[in-house]
Amino acid sequence: MAPPFDSFWSDVLYGIHDALSDADHVPMMVWTSHEGRHRRKGPLPSPEHELRQIHRLLDRRIDGVILWPPFAAYYKDHVQEFSSRDLPIVTIDHELPPEFNADCVSSDEQAGTRAVAKHLYDLGHRRFGHLSGIQNASWAIDRRRGFEQTLAAYRDASCISFEALPEEDESAILPARQMLSRPNRPTAVFAATDILAKKVYEAAAELKLRVPQDLSVVGFADDDFSAEMIPPLTTVRQNGYDIGRKAADIVLERSNGMLQDASPVHTRMPVELIARKSTGRAPIGQ
Repeated sequence: MAPPFDSFWSDVLYGIHDALSDADHVPMMVWTSHEGRHRRKGPLPSPEHELRQIHRLLDRRIDGVILWPPFAAYYKDHVQEFSSRDLPIVTIDHELPPEFNADCVSSDEQAGTRAVAKHLYDLGHRRFGHLSGIQNASWAIDRRRGFEQTLAAYRDASCISFEALPEEDESAILPARQMLSRPNRPTAVFAATDILAKKVYEAAAELKLRVPQDLSVVGFADDDFSAEMIPPLTTVRQNGYDIGRKAADIVLERSNGMLQDASPVHTRMPVELIARKSTGRAPIGQ
């Protein structure tokens, strides 16, 4: 059950498709709209409509389900429909409670955020900001926690965090603007996604702050637009294709009995910090 696409999710879907096709399985995609609803034209589907989609999947005798984060979070009660029928469930970027018996595949959020914090600290920054994402999604929680915990180990570092939701709505710029308007504002901001990093750029431009001379900015994802931003965005690269393949492999292994009796697993896929031009030395006298 898939989201509106960005380049990361397109790569995830390619990985799922290729792994299932290689195993002679046919993927079926069901569109959900809990996230990205501000971009949708026309009426929004109700929870009842999306529950009917679950029932249609069950009627087609599917072998397993791969869920994207907001569906897993918002409709977790309906996900019981899958687990009650012993169907393999794999979530991407969102860990369900143990009673759902669901596997999870995600990026290594903690490793990525540790790399971000160290990169910025090594550049001399001591006042940090974090613009967070969906607060009931484990990927957003892990990114915020990993960043804040790493900075807490540096005794001379401070961090303020703001939540922006939804990330592509125009209102997402408001917390970025508020963060950068504070006395003793951050000199470096870690945005939980590259889309949110764009909002930080916009707020900085409004406030006449130059990136990276006055403000360093880091994102997370390495979306297809990130290298084209001005300046090009430093970010954490996720490998969506490998995440998708791994999720599909787990579903296949569960459905064919290879992992039938194994406890649910949370597989964290490697990430890489891509340093571009949006980060630089901390301003003198910060």
